[in-house]
Amino acid sequence: MKSRNVMWSAAICVAAMGAPAMAQDGVPGDRLVVPLPDVSALSDDEAQALARELAQMNVITSECPDHDVSDPEWQLMNGTTDALRERLGLDPLAYDREYFRPAFSVLDDPDACDRLGPEAPALIARLEQLGGGTTPVTPGLQAEPGTVIDADTPPEPDPEADTAP
Repeated sequence: MKSRNVMWSAAICVAAMGAPAMAQDGVPGDRLVVPLPDVSALSDDEAQALARELAQMNVITSECPDHDVSDPEWQLMNGTTDALRERLGLDPLAYDREYFRPAFSVLDDPDACDRLGPEAPALIARLEQLGGGTTPVTPGLQAEPGTVIDADTPPEPDPEADTAP
């Protein structure tokens, strides 16, 4: 089982210290990048409900070994959480206080893993229906959902890459 709680806590701390928010096309570097759904059209109630569901599923997939998700699925869930947090105007600490910490209460139920874990694939499918995906993409090449990227076209040069000979 992957311990994502440490990674989540670290992400909250980094964000709280003023790190730039993750853009729709992800973070450059070694981080896995997947397409994220567009959550801007969700009503406040829909965005809040999805944020609660994602927080709860994050707990279940992190704490229940039989219901682990793949790295791209985890990134889709957490990237969507970041987008929802931004959409709802929550700083990382407010999200942690209002959504993530309360989600741990599901573990008070000894049957929570078996009851909620099987719902992870359906949640991931919903995120994909909203335009997200679990196929990793190359930063800088992400297009709008449904757009075909020509595999023969080389990626644009990374402006931060060292181009000295």
